[in-house]
Amino acid sequence: MKNIFTLLIILTTTLICFGQNYNYPGQIEIRGYKIGDQVDTLIFKKLGDLYFPNYLDGWTMDNFNKLPQKYKGLPIALWQQKSDSSIALTLLNDIILNITVSYMKEDEKENMAAFATEKFGADPDLKSYEENHPLQSWITYWNLINWETNDVVFQMGNSDMRKPEHPIPTDIRWNLAYSDFVLEQKIINDFRRK
Repeated sequence: MKNIFTLLIILTTTLICFGQNYNYPGQIEIRGYKIGDQVDTLIFKKLGDLYFPNYLDGWTMDNFNKLPQKYKGLPIALWQQKSDSSIALTLLNDIILNITVSYMKEDEKENMAAFATEKFGADPDLKSYEENHPLQSWITYWNLINWETNDVVFQMGNSDMRKPEHPIPTDIRWNLAYSDFVLEQKIINDFRRK
């Protein structure tokens, strides 16, 4: 029993020592947009009352179009830029709450990773895993690159669904989700005070 207790203390200490300690990055600009900025929706098309989840591996066919409870009653919608199908902004009355980018090539992903590492002050947490699909031989292979504090989530990820015997694709595109809950809460509070 004493050995198990000692092992648990060592394991806990090891996890704490090697866990990432990130700085609050401040307001981050993605492709010319910042959370909290007001945008002209004439250059966007409204995709509906959607709010992309903050975690790329949390998207499912059951939740991609549902607003979380904390946003109920707020006029929040997802808008996609007409001239660029890869950038979408979650807006509250034309104010940016959340930024998502799809279809990033490897070089843009690398530039974003270097930028985020500098802003957060540490390398990202990396996670790769496989998701088996029941009743079929297809597997989804996930890769996630994550900087996260209690206040901010900045995550890039990709997925590749294929049979195990198929070759790994050479041109996998990346997606980015960025949320800052400090800025978001200020925007929501300002809206409710009006």
